[in-house]
Amino acid sequence: MTALRRIDRIIGFESDNAIAVEFGRERIRSVRKIIHLYYLAILAPFVGVAWVKWDHPATRLVGMILLIAVALRFRHWMVPQPSGKSEDVNPIAARITGGMVILLSCAQTYFYLSVAFAIAAASPQGVGWLQVLGLGLLTALAQGAALTGIIFASRVIFFCFVLPLVLAILYLFAAENLVASSAVVVLTAVSFYLAETSHKMQLRLFKAQYDADQALLRMEKVNLELTDARRNVQHRAEYDDLTGVRNRFAFIRDVEEILADGRCGLLALVDLDRFKPINDLYGHHAGDQVLRYVARRLQRVVPPHAIVGRLGGDEFGLFVSAPDCVNELSSLVAMCDRALDHLRRPIRLSNTVVRVGASAGARLVASDTTDVGQALREADVALYVAKREGDETTKLFDQKISDETLRTHAIEAELIKLDSDEYLSLAYQPIVNLRTGDLASFEALARWYHPTLGEVSPVQFIPIAERLGRIREITLTLLDKALEFAADWQPPCRLSFNLSAAHICGEDAADEIVALISRKQFPSNRLQFEITETAMLVNFEVARRNVEILRRAGCRIALDDFGAGFASLVYLREIKFDKVKIDGSLIREARHPKGRDMLRGVIKMIEAMKLESVAEYIATAEDHEAALALGAGFGQGFYLGRPLSRGGVLDLLRKHRSRPPANIDSLPGHHASVRGALKTDAMGKMRLLPVLANR
Repeated sequence: MTALRRIDRIIGFESDNAIAVEFGRERIRSVRKIIHLYYLAILAPFVGVAWVKWDHPATRLVGMILLIAVALRFRHWMVPQPSGKSEDVNPIAARITGGMVILLSCAQTYFYLSVAFAIAAASPQGVGWLQVLGLGLLTALAQGAALTGIIFASRVIFFCFVLPLVLAILYLFAAENLVASSAVVVLTAVSFYLAETSHKMQLRLFKAQYDADQALLRMEKVNLELTDARRNVQHRAEYDDLTGVRNRFAFIRDVEEILADGRCGLLALVDLDRFKPINDLYGHHAGDQVLRYVARRLQRVVPPHAIVGRLGGDEFGLFVSAPDCVNELSSLVAMCDRALDHLRRPIRLSNTVVRVGASAGARLVASDTTDVGQALREADVALYVAKREGDETTKLFDQKISDETLRTHAIEAELIKLDSDEYLSLAYQPIVNLRTGDLASFEALARWYHPTLGEVSPVQFIPIAERLGRIREITLTLLDKALEFAADWQPPCRLSFNLSAAHICGEDAADEIVALISRKQFPSNRLQFEITETAMLVNFEVARRNVEILRRAGCRIALDDFGAGFASLVYLREIKFDKVKIDGSLIREARHPKGRDMLRGVIKMIEAMKLESVAEYIATAEDHEAALALGAGFGQGFYLGRPLSRGGVLDLLRKHRSRPPANIDSLPGHHASVRGALKTDAMGKMRLLPVLANR
């Protein structure tokens, strides 16, 4: 085995240098293409000599060897070897080739020397031997040139073929011509040197080419990697990783390109409803699945040319172009509504079935729309209106919404620079005991009159104050004013004050309120806080903890707008309330027989829970009679008393003390003022708004 490895190393198949090994194999592949010339260089001169020296024993012996070699190698010459079976990758075949070179070189050396010495012996004075040796030497050089790519083969030919012939020439010719003999020696040495140098030069050239090829391969690999990385980066830069639709940047760019081509379309923002509870209940993995379902459903329902993008969170964007957007506007909006219908279908997750809703705000954009970002903001405003109306449809941005938006921005700007006491005031609406007609309490309602904006409804400024983070400051300021004003009210008249959802869900909200009550030295048993179930939806645990702190301080707690939401019964069970204010929608529905049955059931349930009930929005005598007949304990509304200024409250308290009426309706001028308020006063309480909302 060691000998074979040594032979392989000499041939070029065993080496520590990978380049040398590859060079040897490359040269063997090249020699294979001209191997027939090597055999031609053997056979042609042999035939020439053998033609005249056939009777010589060496001629017959060597001829037989050559005949066998040609027969054995014929298939190797004529038929290409299968891949992996030729000398370039098969050391065994290379060893056979090396052995054949040694055998043929030695056989030719024996042939030419034998014939030359026979001629010299037969004719000592002749030069016939020189012709034979010269032909043999030329043959050896031609074979060496043919196999110069294989350094092993060229060395074999030199030492086994060329060198013996040169020595024979020197032996037979040196005495007659020393200079010529010396020239033969020099030429032989030069030819050997050139063969060796040529091989090394070819190796260096191959190494340079090999290095260049490897560098090119590495460069191509790097280029491919860079191309893939660039493609991946571009994909990640344009597509949302979670849903596979266009991201916000790419969505806006695509819309801009379509508008730049002179086309128009409907730009819509779709926002999911009831998505956060899925995330909270089933985890973010379930939320991710829902988002993927939503993206696929949107892609299926819109036309193929439409653009679908995820703009962030659970908000998606749609853009559908049309030839004539103005005339096709209704069909575009209908298409968007169909998409919302598809989103409301149940979604099956791995272990449950969930359902989400969606609302959309849309904006018609044309080729002259220069700012897609502004169009998106306007669609977002329309989306806010759609969510506020709560019908889960598409709301189209129009002039009315635009005017409302401008006013909202103006309110935001003024709220940011608003001093706590500046322009803020309170109105107080009476709450009456329906059975006795006694004045039970006043509900404090926020008012803001601005010199340039005019009367700003709490429906507008309270949500904005919450969004800007100013609701805590405004609440404490108004509560301070209300406590100071109500301190002189004669018991048992109470102050009822609304707490906003954003405030009651603050960590230190109740502690701040209790500290303010203590600082004002206001009797806490005469203070009632109204909280909507909307506040519970923001952060139930924090809201419940704050309610408990207020109750321990002696304050009463009322659940506001009962019947307007879907989870009120849960809150009545989880949190201890003192009073429940029945939403005005139930009072209005009680004007019909079916609604009366509903209101009767709600009041009976409240009584069964040992809680007081307040009927809101009593606007007519019929509403008052229905609420009283169905069992409501207290009432509030324009029919019983509109919101009053501080002076109006003091007048009402004074009249009530001096001549207690059997019913507040019997107060002089009360009905006339109420009816006038129904026609002219627009400051009534709005359902499901934060607690400082106008009543």
